Amino acid sequence: MPSRLAKIRNSVIKVHTQSDAPDYDQPWQKKGVDSSAGSGLIVSTRRGLRVLTNAHVVQNQVFVQVRRYGQATKYVAEVEGVGHECDLALLGVADERFFRGVTPIRFGEFPTLGQQVTVLGYPVGGERLSVTSGIVSRIEVMSYAQSQRSLLAVQIDAAINSGNSGGPVVNEYGKLVGVAFEALEDADNIGYVIGAPVVRHFLEEMDRGIFIGFPDLGIETQTLESPAHRRALDLPVKQLGGLLVSEVVYGGSAWRVLRRGDVILKIGSTPVASDGSVRFRKGERIHYSHLVARHHVGETLRVTFWRKGAAETGEIRLKPPHYLVSEDRYDVRPTYYTLGGLLFVPLTRDYLKTWGSEWWNHAPASLMAIYENAIRTQSRQEIVVLQKVMADRVNEGYHDIESQIVTHVQGKRIRHLRHLVRILDRTRQKFIRIDLDDGRTVVLERVAVQQRQAEILNNFGIPRDRSDDLLKGSK
Repeated sequence: MPSRLAKIRNSVIKVHTQSDAPDYDQPWQKKGVDSSAGSGLIVSTRRGLRVLTNAHVVQNQVFVQVRRYGQATKYVAEVEGVGHECDLALLGVADERFFRGVTPIRFGEFPTLGQQVTVLGYPVGGERLSVTSGIVSRIEVMSYAQSQRSLLAVQIDAAINSGNSGGPVVNEYGKLVGVAFEALEDADNIGYVIGAPVVRHFLEEMDRGIFIGFPDLGIETQTLESPAHRRALDLPVKQLGGLLVSEVVYGGSAWRVLRRGDVILKIGSTPVASDGSVRFRKGERIHYSHLVARHHVGETLRVTFWRKGAAETGEIRLKPPHYLVSEDRYDVRPTYYTLGGLLFVPLTRDYLKTWGSEWWNHAPASLMAIYENAIRTQSRQEIVVLQKVMADRVNEGYHDIESQIVTHVQGKRIRHLRHLVRILDRTRQKFIRIDLDDGRTVVLERVAVQQRQAEILNNFGIPRDRSDDLLKGSK
């Protein structure tokens, strides 16, 4: 193994990032520049040699540099593509000297339980390359911290510390089996690796030009391990598997194909067990969503399901997830709209995180209930929140309102923030009426709001009344 490590260590990279994250409490501004470092590796792509690293290593980046093992020179790198849901990013380096004499790290076979692997990278505590070894202790679909998306991951007992992120994890032959990306908090030597199939998926999409993402069926499910429940659905006695569809997300992949109450029997040709698992390898099972994530957005997947006493099949055109409350967003400015000192934002995980490190305990219960349980429907495609009221004489009497869900504007139920903006841009009524889900109503005089709007924006240092993404097509 040492000789094989000597051949690949030149392809292990230290990544230096200057970033400037958005401020979701004041969505028209940023928090300020911060510095961080991570690891990466050189891989071969259709466009030539590139640096592969974690998305969180370069998130919200404004300037990135890379340095090879054993060298002192840093080279400027450009982010060519990012897949935040799988926590991967691809960097290009224009200076050809950076890649001279480098052999890219090649993919190996997906590891098995108990197999020894080696982690290479640049964790905190020193400037030089670190090498640690461990064994594969678990293989499963797990929620990635960067996006909360559930994808294939490998658990190992080798140390993965801050700075290791983005570094290669290789087998005894020096071949890539995954990319280090996170560690279990409050536990020793439990690290997680992005599985090579996920890495390949990302690189395949980048070879096509842009990362679109991993598809999702767009359904909520319930296990069917209750014999009584199975009999109530008229499932045949010999049919031991099956997973109940409890909800179908509006606009998602399965919309208008599957229905609430259907029982998924097979995905492709693979039977789905009553606990939601499918066969992975001999003696191993894994969550059914892995079968979906192996495909690319736009591909078609056949699903066999039980409906009203008979088995049926359907062709599902795969789409990315359609969330009611979007997960973490990076490399983009927050969405907002303000009128008469009222600040409206979509409910997102980023907004919930403004309540601090334990935001799930401190954010309003009404918002957390929606984040944890609600799904996207035709009448509610996004949750609009009246984040706060910036005090002015035009909004007197409402200064204590904050973090309240908007249900209606001018008597119309709100589907999403752009819908709210469109209504308020077009209204010619004397009064502006905002109904909130706690029963309160905000009423402003339209002409007075128009007269005070510029002054309010100036007083609070807001460059314009809405974010860039709402400028186009909102009038």
